[in-house]
Amino acid sequence: MRRIYKPKSKVAKADDTLVELRKANEELDRNAQTLIRTDLQLHRANERFDQQISQLHTLHRIGSSINSTFDLEVILSAISESMAKDLDFEKSGIVFLEKKISHKPLQSAYTGFSASEYRHFLDNFDELLLPALQSEDVYLQTAAYAPEGWARFLASLSISSLLLLPMRMKSRLIGFIAGARTHVTLRLTEAERRFYAMYAAQASGAIENARLYEALGQANLTLEEKVQERTKNLVEANERLRELDQVKSNFISLVSHELRTPLTAIKGFIVTLYHYDKEISEEKRHLYLSVLNEETDRLTRLITELLDISRIESGRIDIQWQVVSIPQAIQRVFDTLAIKAGPVKLVKQFPEPFTDIVADPDKLEQVFMNLIGNSLKYSPPGGIITVSGRRQQDGVLIEVRDEGPGIAFGEQEKIFDKFYRLDNETNRKNPGTGLGLPICRALVNLHGGKIWLESEEGQGCHFLLTLPLNRDKRVTAGGEGENGCPLKSA
Repeated sequence: MRRIYKPKSKVAKADDTLVELRKANEELDRNAQTLIRTDLQLHRANERFDQQISQLHTLHRIGSSINSTFDLEVILSAISESMAKDLDFEKSGIVFLEKKISHKPLQSAYTGFSASEYRHFLDNFDELLLPALQSEDVYLQTAAYAPEGWARFLASLSISSLLLLPMRMKSRLIGFIAGARTHVTLRLTEAERRFYAMYAAQASGAIENARLYEALGQANLTLEEKVQERTKNLVEANERLRELDQVKSNFISLVSHELRTPLTAIKGFIVTLYHYDKEISEEKRHLYLSVLNEETDRLTRLITELLDISRIESGRIDIQWQVVSIPQAIQRVFDTLAIKAGPVKLVKQFPEPFTDIVADPDKLEQVFMNLIGNSLKYSPPGGIITVSGRRQQDGVLIEVRDEGPGIAFGEQEKIFDKFYRLDNETNRKNPGTGLGLPICRALVNLHGGKIWLESEEGQGCHFLLTLPLNRDKRVTAGGEGENGCPLKSA
């Protein structure tokens, strides 16, 4: 069947146009909404990009600041100020911890906190801060959602949000950074968390470098001090070796001379007696034998002193502890020196009774023999040598006083040095080894005592020595001390 075309009416055409316009308008609306969403996404992306650039600038700025110095205090202050200026925290701080397990705060810097607020902040380290630092790499606590303990803590510091950034080096906690907002509740995106983690890592590296530099400087200083000390010791040892070498030379020269003198006299008189025995009168014979006896005694004394000083220095001398009466020991020395004393008067002054001590009687008498014999050598005819004693709280004090020429102050300590002899007329006439007083000091020291000299030129010499009671020593003969025969006491 054939269709017949009928043109649309004007009304129908208008309706079609209206439908098309509606469709076009809807398409425009959809395109506009797409553009708005795209613009919003671009705006947000641009904001994130700007934020990332700002964060990178912050990292670069703080990195340049803290990596340009090895001064730990400067680094801590720079990081604390950066938290306030670059990251808009009203209150901030950085704490460096000690290496011990307790992680106690060791050194820190802060900005925005008052001194009392910061002390209160650190007072809660063990209870709140340390557990938080050990739990997360970026820890955020807000007053609006905080548990009771944290809520009280934040309120006491007028803080709305607190950010804690642990600083670690090889998994070891070396410190932390704190940033606080007072009116804003802080929220962190993952990107912001990564940024703060990088910020803390950069601070950790700078602090560890500063610590290593400080440790290296201290090690260099210690090494330098040790080198200087060893150099000084080597110089002193070298000087000591030189002194010992000189002492050895002096010793060989002195001993050679001292041995040769009596040996020459002994040899001469023996040869005389051997070849001219029948021609020598009895008087001269007696004189020669007397000289031989004196020179033999001198030689024996010299050898004895050398052996004594050798045993003392090598530690091979034994002390035979016995109960000793000091006055009796002095009297035996007086009896021995009576003939040699001649016109010099020997006086003994001890209170009765005088306490006994535990000592080696032979070595004690050797000390007194040297001291009194030395005083005899310098005493003028008719002079007096006085030996006195008195009890002290922990021992006895013995004094040997003479009326000789005395000794200058600068020489008083030297006379106790080995081989040292005063250069005077008396010593030139009476040669010796210079070992008597050093042996006295060594023997007194072995008894736990002390010996010294007090003197003025022209006023005589005053030797003093202290001896402890030594009642704790185990005696070898002649009775026992506190655990045996009781000692006499004054």
